[in-house]
Amino acid sequence: MLIPNFMAAAVVGGALVTAGVALAPSASATPAPASTREAVAHRCDHPCSDPPGPGWRYIDNYFWASSCIEVGNRGINNRSWSKYQCYGSTWTNYDLWVI
Repeated sequence: MLIPNFMAAAVVGGALVTAGVALAPSASATPAPASTREAVAHRCDHPCSDPPGPGWRYIDNYFWASSCIEVGNRGINNRSWSKYQCYGSTWTNYDLWVI
């Protein structure tokens, strides 16, 4: 008797979650006030770090330094670029710059 009640509760809960997810985009479809739109325009667009110098090209940002280094080394091994630098710190993401 416990299993049918549990299954019924799971089905109803799943329907409510699905309905909430389906309704969420329509709630945010209303235009934002002008002050909010201006604040969004001033967000950081990657790359957040400055280029190391002339000729450097931004590739992507990585949460872990090891991931940035791995992609940088892979690009050198594939001869996609000749040098790379990962800029970032413990408190920021790591930006991959290449030549």
